Amino acid sequence: MYVAAAVAAVVLVSVAVALVLRQSSGPADAGADSTVAAAPSPTATPSEKGSASDSGSEDAEPGKPSGDNRAVGLKAEATSAPGVTARLARIDSVQATASLPGEIGGPALAITVKVKNQTGKKLDLSLGVVNAYYGPERTPAVSVASDGEVPFPASVAAGESAKGVYVFQIPEEARPVRVELDLGNGADVVVFKGRPQR
Repeated sequence: MYVAAAVAAVVLVSVAVALVLRQSSGPADAGADSTVAAAPSPTATPSEKGSASDSGSEDAEPGKPSGDNRAVGLKAEATSAPGVTARLARIDSVQATASLPGEIGGPALAITVKVKNQTGKKLDLSLGVVNAYYGPERTPAVSVASDGEVPFPASVAAGESAKGVYVFQIPEEARPVRVELDLGNGADVVVFKGRPQR
């Protein structure tokens, strides 16, 4: 009888110790998991992106891209990929005439984008896209493709440059103007921002 009671006591003590150890280790494991989940990611949070974007002035000056949106001035040169640079060669005020469904005639900007290839090999431009926005709300500008637009060629040879002309309906009083160039194939989207001379 005494032996059975002693064995039962040992079993109860072992179970109690196991429960105590399990409870004490549980919160520690949970804490470790939450720390990993809360670790900051390499990308900026929405608030950080907003502050970076807002920090740029409306009249961006030529120079290195600043902030999360990599905005440079309208006369600056920007790098979209190693060995690939782009700039706005011309910005001309025009009176666009709409001739296709969805197009809007009126005051517009004809924007000539020049891309230089110094990669040492042929550069594919077939996926190149140019978009424009205007005003503090970044209103998307309507493309008037039928009136003077000349898209990029399919490619540009090593050491050469290529141009494309893109026409956007933009009110004369609209400020600032934002032009985005995306060459595709993983290249960075480069942004030009400022107040064009009409």
